Amino acid sequence: MDYLSFATKAANRHERSMQWQNVTRAPYAVLGDDREASIRGCDLGELRLCSVILGEHRLENDSPTRNDDGSIKFLFQEEGECHLEQCGKTITLTAGQWCAIDKNQPYCTDSAGTTRQLALSLPKRRINGWHCTSHALILPQGFLQGAGNVLHESANAAISAATLLGRRDRARLGDVLVHMINMAWQADPLTAGSRTSRARRIAVMNFVERNLANPDLDISYIADALGYSKRTLHKLFADDTATLSRQIWNRRLEHCRQQLLDPAQAGRSITEIAHSWGFSDSQHFSRAFKARFGTPPRDFRNSNLPH
Repeated sequence: MDYLSFATKAANRHERSMQWQNVTRAPYAVLGDDREASIRGCDLGELRLCSVILGEHRLENDSPTRNDDGSIKFLFQEEGECHLEQCGKTITLTAGQWCAIDKNQPYCTDSAGTTRQLALSLPKRRINGWHCTSHALILPQGFLQGAGNVLHESANAAISAATLLGRRDRARLGDVLVHMINMAWQADPLTAGSRTSRARRIAVMNFVERNLANPDLDISYIADALGYSKRTLHKLFADDTATLSRQIWNRRLEHCRQQLLDPAQAGRSITEIAHSWGFSDSQHFSRAFKARFGTPPRDFRNSNLPH
């Protein structure tokens, strides 16, 4: 692909899904609404750039291409939110965040609404330190400021500029963007803006909120993901009335409470709701819910939902 510009044109969703699969070579694609889907892309040497707009969709890549180098996709979420799954790990990417996906491992993405994304794909060997990464699906980081913002804005401009460049100049532009990728990749996400304790606390709590549904979320998980020691995390929240662990617990309980009040969630069992917010033990959840809100979850739901 030197340059690609495509939009779905078909009578129904099934035909549009098939068009999308044929053009993008996605092994599985379901476009779930009537919105036109579009993609613009170009190759800049070893770097591939794509700008994608989709409505409700699910894309699966369960038969990834194997090659000697392997490849990485950096995904910038410009509008809407998208759920990504890979190697048993799930994250939600919201507008203003970016993450990395190992394209040589099966993965899937889905969204219930309109999304706009910018994707940059390149060989693993071009990423400094990728071999030290322990997880295939890299946790989200913000790109609205700092090095991530420079990379995102430059990559967006490059897609349009590429139509006016010859192959040699496109490859040179790709090399420049690869340097920017490495700059952004190695930047400390928590020091991209202010270095104050308040900024760090906000960054930690934003990370917590995005990962509440992960049952593995605890102090050790946060410390490992954000590059902090556990002692530093405890110190950041030392002045709060509740520890960081308790705040995680309380946020999960609050999300469960909200869903127990929601008539749209009436078809889901209490256990299912609890598990979806990181609780693995139903009895433990029930006791914690009662301690927090004064009544067991079943009684709480029965007394608040219309019969």
